[in-house]
Amino acid sequence: MARYEEEPESYRKKTIYSYYVVDDGWKLPYEVIEDIDYTILQTQQYYLNVVKRQNQLHHGDWLTWEVAEKYAAKSWIYRVLYCGQYIREVRKLGQELQELYGVTEMEAINILNEHNVADYVAKYHRIKNMIPLRINQQEICDNVVWEYLHKAI
Repeated sequence: MARYEEEPESYRKKTIYSYYVVDDGWKLPYEVIEDIDYTILQTQQYYLNVVKRQNQLHHGDWLTWEVAEKYAAKSWIYRVLYCGQYIREVRKLGQELQELYGVTEMEAINILNEHNVADYVAKYHRIKNMIPLRINQQEICDNVVWEYLHKAI
């Protein structure tokens, strides 16, 4: 599929051609390139708005490594001490984690079982600092070019 390589703005203004040639020899009108730029900008703005909304809706303190380790250790202690009769205590830990740190039930269960903890800590760090997700610009470019070629055929 075609690959988008950004040209310097000065080159775009000086060129007299109305097409942009991409890696595999396809000629694309500049309107398609502008559509790619617009789509990337809109996607970035969307993800920024999503993370802002998540930040506003978050209640409680923020999940950190220390908190996750503390709750996982408590969960492990209950499992050892209660010899299989630990479900009630671990469930209370999960509910406490949800209430104090605003995590979902599934995230709380996984934190207590020490699964995907790095992902959850990174997620809440990203929300706390309002860092939007990175977008795959190449995929957006390919989709826009594919739509253009589909209409052209």
